Amino acid sequence: MWRLRIIGPLMSQPPFVPPTLSIKFPADLPVSARRAEIEAALRATQVIIVCGETGSGKTTQLPKIALAMGRGRLNARPGERGRLIGHTQPRRIAASSVAKRIAEELNTPLGEVVGYKVRFNDRLSKDASVKLMTDGILLAETQTDPLLKAYDTLIIDEAHERSLNIDFLLGYLKQLLPRRPDLKVIVTSATIDADRFAKHFADTKGQPAPVLMVSGRTYPVEQRYRPFEESRDYGLNEAIADGVDELWREPGKQGDILVFLPGEREIREAADHLRKHLAHSPVLRSAEVLPLFARLSQAEQDRVFDSHHGRRIVLATNVAETSLTVPGIRYVIDAGTARVKRYSYRSKVEQLLVEPVSQAAANQRAGRCGRVADGICIRLYDEKDFAGRPRFTDPEILRSSLAGVILRMKSLRLMAEGGRVEDFPFLEASSGRAIADGYQLLNELGATHESGELTPLGRELARLPLDPRVGRMILAGRERGALREVLVIAAALSVQDVRDRPLEQQAQADQQHAKFDDDKSEFSGYLKLWQWLHDARGGRTVATTRAQMQLQHGGAHKPVNVAALPVAQRAQAALAAARQALSASTSAGPSSQASPRGRGGKTGGDGRAGKLPLPPAGEGWGEGVPHAHKLSNRQYEQLLRQNFINIRRVREWRDIHTQLHTVVAEHQWQENTQPASYEDLHKALLTGLLGNVGCKIEAEGGGAPNASEYLGARGIKFHRHPGAHLAKRPGRWVVCAELVETARLYGRGMANIEPQWLEEVAGHLLKKQVLDPHWEKKAGEAIAFERATLYGLVVYSGRRVRYGHIDPAGARELLIREALVGGEWPEDWTGALPFLSANRKLVAQIEALEHKSRRQDVLVDDELIYAFYDQHLPAEVVDGRTLQAWWRQASRATPDLLLLTREELMRHEAAGITTAAFPKMLRLGGVDCAASYLHQPGDAHDGLTVTVPLFVLNQVSAERAEWLVPGMLKEKVQALLKSLPQKPRSRFVPLPQSAERLSGILGAPGAFGVGSLNAALLRQVREASSLDVKATDFKLDMLPAHLFMNFRVVDEHGRQLGAGRDLGALKAQLGGQARGAFQALAGLKAAKTQLAAGHAQISEKNTAPAPASQAQEAIKQIANQAVADDARHTGWDFGELPELLEVRRKGQVLIGFPALVDAGDAVRIEVFDEPDVAAARHRTGLRRLFALQVRDTLKHLEKNIPDLQKMAVAYMPLGTIEELRQQIIDVALERAFLTEPLPTNETAFAQRTEEGRARLVLIAGEVARLAGAILGEYATAVRKIKDTKVAPAATQDAAEQLQRLLPRDFLAATPWAALQHFARYLKAIVLRLDKLRQDPARDAERMAQVRAQEQRFWRLVAERKGVQDARLRELRWLLEELRVSLFAQELRTPQPVSVKRLEKVWGQIR
Repeated sequence: MWRLRIIGPLMSQPPFVPPTLSIKFPADLPVSARRAEIEAALRATQVIIVCGETGSGKTTQLPKIALAMGRGRLNARPGERGRLIGHTQPRRIAASSVAKRIAEELNTPLGEVVGYKVRFNDRLSKDASVKLMTDGILLAETQTDPLLKAYDTLIIDEAHERSLNIDFLLGYLKQLLPRRPDLKVIVTSATIDADRFAKHFADTKGQPAPVLMVSGRTYPVEQRYRPFEESRDYGLNEAIADGVDELWREPGKQGDILVFLPGEREIREAADHLRKHLAHSPVLRSAEVLPLFARLSQAEQDRVFDSHHGRRIVLATNVAETSLTVPGIRYVIDAGTARVKRYSYRSKVEQLLVEPVSQAAANQRAGRCGRVADGICIRLYDEKDFAGRPRFTDPEILRSSLAGVILRMKSLRLMAEGGRVEDFPFLEASSGRAIADGYQLLNELGATHESGELTPLGRELARLPLDPRVGRMILAGRERGALREVLVIAAALSVQDVRDRPLEQQAQADQQHAKFDDDKSEFSGYLKLWQWLHDARGGRTVATTRAQMQLQHGGAHKPVNVAALPVAQRAQAALAAARQALSASTSAGPSSQASPRGRGGKTGGDGRAGKLPLPPAGEGWGEGVPHAHKLSNRQYEQLLRQNFINIRRVREWRDIHTQLHTVVAEHQWQENTQPASYEDLHKALLTGLLGNVGCKIEAEGGGAPNASEYLGARGIKFHRHPGAHLAKRPGRWVVCAELVETARLYGRGMANIEPQWLEEVAGHLLKKQVLDPHWEKKAGEAIAFERATLYGLVVYSGRRVRYGHIDPAGARELLIREALVGGEWPEDWTGALPFLSANRKLVAQIEALEHKSRRQDVLVDDELIYAFYDQHLPAEVVDGRTLQAWWRQASRATPDLLLLTREELMRHEAAGITTAAFPKMLRLGGVDCAASYLHQPGDAHDGLTVTVPLFVLNQVSAERAEWLVPGMLKEKVQALLKSLPQKPRSRFVPLPQSAERLSGILGAPGAFGVGSLNAALLRQVREASSLDVKATDFKLDMLPAHLFMNFRVVDEHGRQLGAGRDLGALKAQLGGQARGAFQALAGLKAAKTQLAAGHAQISEKNTAPAPASQAQEAIKQIANQAVADDARHTGWDFGELPELLEVRRKGQVLIGFPALVDAGDAVRIEVFDEPDVAAARHRTGLRRLFALQVRDTLKHLEKNIPDLQKMAVAYMPLGTIEELRQQIIDVALERAFLTEPLPTNETAFAQRTEEGRARLVLIAGEVARLAGAILGEYATAVRKIKDTKVAPAATQDAAEQLQRLLPRDFLAATPWAALQHFARYLKAIVLRLDKLRQDPARDAERMAQVRAQEQRFWRLVAERKGVQDARLRELRWLLEELRVSLFAQELRTPQPVSVKRLEKVWGQIR
């Protein structure tokens, strides 16, 4: 046993004497001189603040002072429970090195009196008195020892670092001290904010804790500022090398150099640069360059603290700022930066950023030198930069997520019921935002309720001394049978990746690492690597390529289509498979025999091959494989180096796995014996990484997704890390182990996931929105689309859900409004719910009255009908199923419960709405057509719509359509009167009374529907007003659309072929089809192709067709066989040709119009459905029949047309001489034989033949002279256009006019009356071009007026498929007269014409 013996200055009162232990206090340490004051203050108060400067000896001497005061287990009295002196350090390397130094000073073995306990390492005996540990270890002990009864003294060293653990401990101790009056606390640091700490530990009277200032050693430290500018050729490494040269320039200066750098990567790069730099100096090439950072192995750390003789450069991170005293350090080179972890409240990720250190940290670094002699500190930044830095480093609590702290506080019940984290006595309270983020993470993990209280899962998490995320993954792994795999992966995520990628050998490293890469998950890659390490350690044959690795892990190769192989290969493959199966069954032994450790081999008990289960700590799989000789340490390390695997990190990975396995064993959790599936494993990992889920961003315009950019939680965007160990590109949905922001935000540790997994794992976090609730007729219920998001990421969208389960009241309203009121109910409801059909029929009847009367106040509005159903339906009726179930029961007592009555649906009676005023059928073209009515302004079917069969379309009269129906006559008459000019309109004021009077006259029996309504009304207006009112005074374009009949053309099957209010346009579009349908229905010869084409090519003759008689006695009855015969006639040998033909077919009475049709060398008889078409074809056929009778005269005429050769020269640009001759003869025949009335029998035909034969030659000469005059003017106009070089637009317009006037068949195609004016039109073209030079601007202005009218005309002709009625033909020649009046007024026009007059004509054309 040890006996206490105190040696040193200023001995205080000796305490209880335990077994002898020699305690010496070095006199050269300043803290030894202040030992008495420290002991006195510690006896007087519970807490003291010791501000010991760097080199004061506080770290090593304060535990010895406590021992000397009689504290610690060593000083316990017999029968008393001995307690420890706890001494915390911020880092593991500091705790272990300080423990060694104190043990050496006490001359005791490490662990007996002074020991340490750090993460995964413990050198502490049960009788030890001083325990060095990290602050995290002490914080973890509060779980099992809330009052910290194991300690009588606590020394919180390096408190200035203000880590999260330190701040939590300081607040925890402030609450604990009143309950532990025997506990002494010493808070110490070299650069501490003493006032803040003293006030924090003020006693109940408000007196701050005593502060003791201890000076450092007396060696001065010179500060040198050497700022540098970063460039391509000069950087940090070059600046460090220059600093080394400066410090070692003098031969007598032999001290070591400590260089502070921000991270491990910078240390490696600087070490390589310095070794190359020193190699050029014969004196300095032997200097050692050693790294020092937290992840170094214990052996490598010991190498830094071992004694040495040569020069040394130690490259360290900020682990060497505090507590550690690297021996022999005389100089410091400070880069001025450190890698600091900050939590981003925006992106919710930890950012490992390189930042400038604070003044306190810089002074700590400077204090590392000057302990053995005068020191020099070179700062690689300027003094102004140093002065502008913050005084102290930001506490970690202000730059971290507080989830773990909150979880621990909740589990320890440090807050009263309903208490807040803000009330916890932190040294410096964290922001509300940080606390909210902490709660948010706990809520994400399912550890807290919405109220903030712990869930059962949260209480279980709090018992694990692990990060909450890791703990959550382990708990999920236990539940999903993936605990073994999760332990390996969690340990891998806690250390730096064991795979090295040296800069000079990156390609080779990637090649070696490729065998561990998985197609979908980097986590699965860790499992492959773990198994590979185990196999390698056990001496088994390990995979050297990716293909071998896939084969070992269940054969990931794409299966071969055996059926496509040749027969020989299939037989060979089957034989090989049989041999392999036989060999496996022989070597495996009895299948029921268990493995030595109770686990199967590579294949699970169910026979499925999958990922291998993970072994306990330090083990792999493959127990069924015979054990080979294990590799020696050297062989194992050599194998790892060949595969670029870091040996030290592998050891740390195994150590962490061992500790995690110990935690699992302490809770007696059973590991899975079967391999976990990919889904179960990643669902377990997903529970702790829900904030790191990402979805691939779609490219703009709906293209392919971006290959590497992902949209993460809360709108952040991250990229796949360049060093990701995946054999293929990640999928659309991924989860990352961490998100780290450097140059950009990267996701490390990616794995493919399925979005549906999020519904199971993160169901408590999904924000669900119900969009577009609507009624679906087919489903018979209200349906909505559900959209779920996880932190803004759309997990699914557009999912159909029953709205009745979400919002019963809203679903009930949709049921009533859409189904019961709107009529959108399935057909199968008709039988089950008879009131629906009855109510619909009644509503339809009242709606028909509204449409006919064009009133919307007859039927009650939907709200009253809704109120009726709402009153009778119970609240639980929300869809079709509940409605039918309720109705079946309710209708037994009240059968007419939901039947509406006419009185309930009508506001008032609709007077005047009779069948006579609004008939259901209209007779058009001799056929009864269905009529429907709609009152919906703006709709295409607003007003009266008549369904016209296709076969009767050509016989529908436009004049009859003007009358509409008797019930709409008054409204149309009033609208026509309103469109009159002011003077005649004033004679009919008030218009409603005048319209009612006139409609009574026009609607009288025998007057309604006779002729044109506009003409009939015009006569009445003239008689009543005594004014010369013209037809163009009625502005038809001012009338609303519903006052024009809407035609719906249907075929024999009822399919709509066309619709519109322009009857002429419909006939132009469908006239050919209508003619064929008419002849097919009548049983006559089907329409030929030339018949359809001939309708568009009918010549505008100078005579009009004879009007068809409407008298019944004119209608002739002819047998169908007579007209259907395909006989060819060369003379009038077919009897009398009737004007009309009545044919009865299939109950329909059809009126046809027979005509002679030109057949070349004969004529045929055909029946047409339009009188105009029949008349035009009849004239052509009759002309052919006359020509056949005068063959000899025509032969003479063909040879003796006057000036034919001369005309042919001018006609040459248009056609041949034969075409010109034929046109002259056709026009001569037309004028000689086809004068009205046309012959209708053989006698009249013979008389007309003899009359025409006598004057045929004279008429032909007249036609020839007119043609010669026209062609002469045509030649002049062509030359003029060619010779005019100015105003290309005008000459082009003239050329286009000439082309329209004189097509190839202008003589035959132009009516004779219009042909008389052609010479004047052509002269007008020449005069226009003569005047062009005088005033081109005037010509352009007038040309614009004419072209606007012409474009309007030809657009209308195009809409009517080329068909021109009488009004359009009149307008056509008025446009030519307009050109004469504008460009050649001296030629004069037959009648006044202007743009204004043309507008009146346009008003008559619809």
